[in-house]
Amino acid sequence: MSGVIVLVELEPSTEVLDAGEVDVGARVRWVHAAPPDPDVPEDPGPVTFCGIDTRDLEREPYRPAGPGDPWYPPSQRTRRCRECEAALKAL
Repeated sequence: MSGVIVLVELEPSTEVLDAGEVDVGARVRWVHAAPPDPDVPEDPGPVTFCGIDTRDLEREPYRPAGPGDPWYPPSQRTRRCRECEAALKAL
């Protein structure tokens, strides 16, 4: 599916991090899809297909390899956003 940017919603960190530390243990809560920004197609538009602000989400490097491939990373099948999926099917 072309023209879809995959984003992940991470679980809030429960650890206190010192300045400069990165939370490498963050878990994926949901995988969302967003249309590309019309002015900068490599970037997501302002909201996902389910209406979440994309500024609060992390970019997922996954891209479907070809027709019939899922819009989400296969390893994250159980975490795909059903609202985003329904919106994509309706396109």
